[in-house]
Amino acid sequence: MSSDNPQDPRQEGSSEDTHHKKPPREPEYRLVQISGEPYRDDDDEIDLVALTRTVWEGRRTIIYSVLVFIGLGLFVAFGSNEEYTSQVKLMPEAPQEMNMGRLGGLARQFGVGAQAQTAEGIPASLYPDVTQSLPLMMLLMDHEVYVDRYDTTASVFVYLTELNRPSPVDIASKYSIELPITVFDGIRGFFGEEDEPRRELLLEDPSQVVQIIRLNHMQWEVIETLRERIGTSYNEQSGTVEVRVEMPDPEVAAEVAHQVVLFLTDYITAYRTGKASDNVAFIEGRYEEARQRFEEAQERLARFRDENRGQLTELARTREQRLQSEYDLTFNLYNSMAERLEEARISLQEETPVVNVIEPAAVPDRRSSPRRGLVLIVSVMFGGVIGTGIVFGRNMVRSAME
Repeated sequence: MSSDNPQDPRQEGSSEDTHHKKPPREPEYRLVQISGEPYRDDDDEIDLVALTRTVWEGRRTIIYSVLVFIGLGLFVAFGSNEEYTSQVKLMPEAPQEMNMGRLGGLARQFGVGAQAQTAEGIPASLYPDVTQSLPLMMLLMDHEVYVDRYDTTASVFVYLTELNRPSPVDIASKYSIELPITVFDGIRGFFGEEDEPRRELLLEDPSQVVQIIRLNHMQWEVIETLRERIGTSYNEQSGTVEVRVEMPDPEVAAEVAHQVVLFLTDYITAYRTGKASDNVAFIEGRYEEARQRFEEAQERLARFRDENRGQLTELARTREQRLQSEYDLTFNLYNSMAERLEEARISLQEETPVVNVIEPAAVPDRRSSPRRGLVLIVSVMFGGVIGTGIVFGRNMVRSAME
């Protein structure tokens, strides 16, 4: 019978699998050591061996480039004029704070006008602008200096235009790099130009003279040369001002530096004491008038007493009293103006700034340029860089063409 038939083993297995199914295994992770070289990007890698080979193959080009630049360096080092620098170090007077009294203290309490009020004067930071001004350049052009090389005395203008001969480097630069400027100057000189400066004075106000200065091309060139050779710097930390003048002659450099300091000192003094000086001049004029009136009144009184000695008439007494009153009035005015004049002079002395010269102008004993050793070192470096660039550029061109 069908009930006695054995069951299909597949069915029994399936039944057992259904009731006794094992859970699935979890995945296993293992650390496996991988041998080999790390990943390298060939595009970003720099092959030092190939670079060294390229440089070695182009060594002749690099050597030739270095030799060419060494020749240029020798030409610049020994073909340039020697320059000498004279330095002057100044310490200007510190600005004095003005006493504003109780009003100033009250304002500072409320944060108004907290900055200290200083006496009127030129800030030391503006000294470089003063030493580059046109009036100073014109004074320097007319200043006479002694040129030891030629054993003669000449103005700075004549020294820079005639006595100071251009160097081979200047001549080469003039007819190579500066050739367009040279041609332009030649064309302008061909059409003619005035050699002497033209100066016109316009009197708009009888009490003020306005001067208009017109200079020719040569004078403007000398002014630009002087401005390049004169340098002034201000050190905020130490409060000192340094003036540097560079000239082909050491004596001329020291003399020009001394003149720059004198002009700077006079300019600062005139700016600071301008109002006080005008006040002194005005009071001196009034003082002279009061003195003259006093002397005249004194002389009239003395003459009257000599002429009317022994005469005691009322008319004579009235005349004497009037002359005495005039004498007393002129004497009081004269005495008052004398006191005011003395006060004005004291005020002028107090307003006069003090510029201390820490290091005066001295004649330099060694040149400041050209620095031949530095020029040669820089030439070698430039020659190596340019030669290496030519070698690699040539290889890049060859690679692009293949």
